[in-house]
Amino acid sequence: MEPLKGIRIIEVTTNASGPFATGILADQGADVIRLETVGRGDPSRYVGGVRGGVTGYNAAMNRNKRSLAVDLKSPQLRPALYELIKTADVFVQNSRPGALDRSGYGYEDLHEINPDLIYVSISGFGPDGPAAHQRVYDPVIQVTAGFAAAQGHGGKPQLVKTIASDKIAALTTAQAISSALFARASGRVRGHHIEVSMLEASLQFLWPDAFWNHGFVGAEGFQSKPLLAEFYRVLETADGFVTTIVVGDEEFEGACRALELPHLRDENRFASLFERFSNYSDLLVAFEGKTRTLTTAEVVARMDREGVPCGKVNTLDEVIEDPRVRHAGALIEYDDPRGGRLRQTRPAAIFAGEPCTVRRPAPALGEHTDEVLTSVGCSDADIAALRAAGAIG
Repeated sequence: MEPLKGIRIIEVTTNASGPFATGILADQGADVIRLETVGRGDPSRYVGGVRGGVTGYNAAMNRNKRSLAVDLKSPQLRPALYELIKTADVFVQNSRPGALDRSGYGYEDLHEINPDLIYVSISGFGPDGPAAHQRVYDPVIQVTAGFAAAQGHGGKPQLVKTIASDKIAALTTAQAISSALFARASGRVRGHHIEVSMLEASLQFLWPDAFWNHGFVGAEGFQSKPLLAEFYRVLETADGFVTTIVVGDEEFEGACRALELPHLRDENRFASLFERFSNYSDLLVAFEGKTRTLTTAEVVARMDREGVPCGKVNTLDEVIEDPRVRHAGALIEYDDPRGGRLRQTRPAAIFAGEPCTVRRPAPALGEHTDEVLTSVGCSDADIAALRAAGAIG
């Protein structure tokens, strides 16, 4: 199943916010062509576990794509790349604002040669303003948007230990591109410019829960409520850890039965949903006093029998073997000619009962340079001249 077959995307992106977004669309059938820097390529090629020169980080985000090694500052190369861009539906870049304009690949430049092109700019803080110039990585956005404060819950701020803001921006971008393609196909618009900032995408993601006490302007009639950080806790067991969350009365009473704590039902501080939410930390302390005397398996089984949401805390190794993950077929394996046997997630969206597939592994740097340039009219002599000039790798 390739719902985006026939759509061509050209990307000038690095690290995660761009490649993760276009990777979703590549998995869904789009022909994604990466323009990477001659000689070194995307820094993601050098990050994470590695075998045969292939990193797991790069391989997961850039499968189903093609790669050209180019020098975007080369005036000799620009005519050939403009011909390629004329064939594209989408152009995605996550350079700092203004960087590609100086090389002749800004929105106005490309809109002129391809009026139907959907041009996408991903940035840290947006195209202008006091921080538009700032070099940004994920942790900077996390601390600005409120992730670290929410995780710290009034104590020492804590970063989410994954590139959360990058991937949230990527998901926002992939969805926006799909909407833009739909709008163009319906005849309502032609090409246009989509702008996504990591900051705004992160704020949108955080706002419903992390900022639910900040959504009301003025103090009159307002009652603050504990944030979800109160509820998101890990409880120790005799041999590991679990998490549980109790919301409704039925779940609360079920947890009291499962953990043999009937007296909690008679305490005023837990008498209703409002009181429990206001004293949730105390409730979890009481629960943990019991879970520490039981094995993880015992806690999970008891809670399950009573219909209480509860889960064992998996190690990363255990995630792979988890029967729910295996039953879903969420992980796939395939052979990479350089990296050997790879394990990755299957594309998450399933269309009409059919999952998308891995058509090709992540490309080597510049693996498809000659192939793609030939397709837009470059002769062998043209390609040789560009390579001699250092315009391509």
